Amino acid sequence: MSKPQATPTQNEAQAAHTNVNERRGLVWVCGILLVLVATAAAYFVWVLTQNTVVASNGLRILDRSEWMGEPPSGYQHLVTPVYNVIIHHTATEGCESEDVCIFRTRTIQNFHMNSLGFTDIGYNFLVGGDGQVYVGRGWHAQGQHVRGYGAVSISIAFIGTFVNVKPAEQQVQAAKRLMEEGVRLHKLHTDYHIYAHRQLSATESPGEKLFTLMQHWPRWSENVTKLRELNNEPLRFVTRDAWLAQPSVQPIKALALPVKNVRYVSTATESCRTQAMCTLRVRFLQALHIESHSKKDINYNFLVGGDGNVYVGRDWDYACEKFTSEETSFEGLLVGFVGNSSVTPSQMSVAKELLTRGIKLGKLHEHYQLIDELK
Repeated sequence: MSKPQATPTQNEAQAAHTNVNERRGLVWVCGILLVLVATAAAYFVWVLTQNTVVASNGLRILDRSEWMGEPPSGYQHLVTPVYNVIIHHTATEGCESEDVCIFRTRTIQNFHMNSLGFTDIGYNFLVGGDGQVYVGRGWHAQGQHVRGYGAVSISIAFIGTFVNVKPAEQQVQAAKRLMEEGVRLHKLHTDYHIYAHRQLSATESPGEKLFTLMQHWPRWSENVTKLRELNNEPLRFVTRDAWLAQPSVQPIKALALPVKNVRYVSTATESCRTQAMCTLRVRFLQALHIESHSKKDINYNFLVGGDGNVYVGRDWDYACEKFTSEETSFEGLLVGFVGNSSVTPSQMSVAKELLTRGIKLGKLHEHYQLIDELK
């Protein structure tokens, strides 16, 4: 006997049941595919994060999310590769563990944004005593570390104060590895130069102990003239008011301009490498000249400090008196170099730029004669 044929209603019910089962299977397949895609995406992001956090040389770099940094209120793009690195210290307490370094970094950002009015933490990177790097503005945003130099430099701040103590060796090595990584990533030029904050601004930063260490780094540069030129600031003058000069005790004879003679001399004092110390030396010289040598004022037109600054003495327009008791007179510009040892290339570069400025101002004759008593 033949089987009874299914009615149309039964066929439709069976087809509907089959369709439901197929849809359920399809949903399960899609769900599994979504889980796999999400897992793969998460793994890919994790891999990228690990490559960013751990540099090629083993340096651990914590991004902003890891130290819970606040978003910036704005930024300006930094054109890379950059030729200059400026080293700072944060002038805060140091840190030797990740949690303390994170606390210090967040505190610095809060101070920079809420007290100084910065758009973000001022530094591009910070290096902790734990040997790790904390990303500030990173490689792509201009810093606010030294006025006028954010567009031409990367700033690296050592967390701590290094006036009387040295930074930990792992902190120093972390900074060096960060710069190596910058070259590898083409964010730093292969011929970059390193400068200290104090070479560009009136500050103790990065502290005497760290500054002393820096001078033995292969890429440290003593001469800041080229960097200052990038900021249209080849010379930085410290005016009489700024070094707290006392007034001349008597009227001073005017120079016949343009001056035809220039004389380089040493101050025969201790040298100075910060504005605070150079100011002290210049004030001492003025007191010595007036009180002990019976001069009318400090007996230099200008002084060049070991900090790279030019200290204004009698300025361009007023003559100096006899420099020694043996000479009869000297009609010209007297430039003193603060120190008792050989003049540094940076000081000499500043002095040459000073004379170039004098020619442009019409104060110094184009074909002046130089008497160099430093040789």
